[in-house]
Amino acid sequence: MTAFETDGRAGAGSEPDSPEFGRVTAAFGAVATVSALGGIALGVLLDPTFSWTADALSDLGVRDGSAVAFNWGLIGGGAAGVCYAAGLGRAGRPLRALLLALALASMAGVGLFDLTEPLHGPAAVGFYGLITAVFAVDGWVRRKEPTGRVALAFAPVHVAVWATFVAGRWPVSGLALPELPGALMLATWVWVVGPAPVVGAIRSPAGDPTDGH
Repeated sequence: MTAFETDGRAGAGSEPDSPEFGRVTAAFGAVATVSALGGIALGVLLDPTFSWTADALSDLGVRDGSAVAFNWGLIGGGAAGVCYAAGLGRAGRPLRALLLALALASMAGVGLFDLTEPLHGPAAVGFYGLITAVFAVDGWVRRKEPTGRVALAFAPVHVAVWATFVAGRWPVSGLALPELPGALMLATWVWVVGPAPVVGAIRSPAGDPTDGH
C-alpha cells in the first residue's frame, strides 16, 4: 500500500511535488489545532465568569474579556485547517479532504458569527457533524490499519457523547463539556491517528507526514 492512500479510487491523486510538501501540510494542521484549542484555553483564562458546567464554549465569543481570543482562535484555526485539508486532497484523499475542509470552514464560522448571529448555530452543528463524518470515512478507508481503527472508533464515541447529553445523562446544563471531546478527538486525529499526522512529519526527515498507509 502506498504512503499516500487514496479514497478508494485509482488515480484519485498524486504524490506531493517535493519532500517539503508533507511538512507544509503538517504545519497547517499543527497551526489549526493549536490556534483553535489555544484560543479556547486563553478565552477561559481571560473570562473568570466562565463555567464548564453551565456555559457553552461559544459564550466565550460574546464576552468582552474572551471574545477576541476565542473567535480569532477559531477563525485562524479554521483557515489553517482548510489549507491542511487541501494538502490531504492533493495527496489523493479527495473525499476526506472535502469533508474536513467543510468542517473547518464551519469551525471558522463559529468564530466569525458569534452566539448572537443566526449563522452561529448552523456553523456549530456543521462542525461537529462533519468531523464525525471525517472520522467515519477516514476510519473506514483505513480500517485495516491500527490508526484507521482508532479513527473509526471516534465516530460512534462522538455520537454517544451528544446522544447521552441530549438524553440528560450529563450532570451539566451547559454545552462546554460535551463540546470538548469532539475538539480533542479532532486534534488527536490531526496530530496522531489521521492519514497525515503532524507527529509523523516531525519524526520523518523526508517530510512525509503519513502513518505509512
